[in-house]
Amino acid sequence: MTIAANLHRTRFFFLHHGETEWDRDGKLAGRINAPLNGRGLAQARRAGEMLRSAGIRTICSSPQDRAMMTAEIVAAHIHAPIVAIDGLKDCCFGDHDGAAAGDWFTAWRLGVTPDGAESLQRFRQRGIAAMNAALAHHGPVLVVAHPGIYAAFLEAAGMAETGDWLTEHAAAPIFHQPRHATRWHTETLAA
Repeated sequence: MTIAANLHRTRFFFLHHGETEWDRDGKLAGRINAPLNGRGLAQARRAGEMLRSAGIRTICSSPQDRAMMTAEIVAAHIHAPIVAIDGLKDCCFGDHDGAAAGDWFTAWRLGVTPDGAESLQRFRQRGIAAMNAALAHHGPVLVVAHPGIYAAFLEAAGMAETGDWLTEHAAAPIFHQPRHATRWHTETLAA
């Protein structure tokens, strides 16, 4: 059975956490607990304002600082409870946590796992399991997590990966609605 066969199909919103200093400097924080910077705080406030009338009932977040801070700021605007889901954490890159993406990252995406790191396959499987756990909550649900988690969802949904877009548009809410048996409608909310 493929990952896609197990993908929970319900409407939801996805929000990439606000910007951190690591993001600004082009580094992959991985399991480093990086807080939001000033721009990231402003992005989270703007996302909260955009989502105020979206009817979100539950916020499911990665427990890492950058995601949880984003979720808490949004929750102040929409008054929904936050549920921390450990599986929504960013990928563990081992000794490469905090490093710039380079040849090692390209190799990782091709299946070469650095010492102490999580393999791409294991990360994507964990990401889909965590997304399904989040989407089982009372919805519509807002998932606040990391670009790699969203890439896992996109792969399982049979959609093109937009990781670069997410990095450039941190904290821009994306609405998802299942269509037909295998298709999804997505819409990025704009301020």
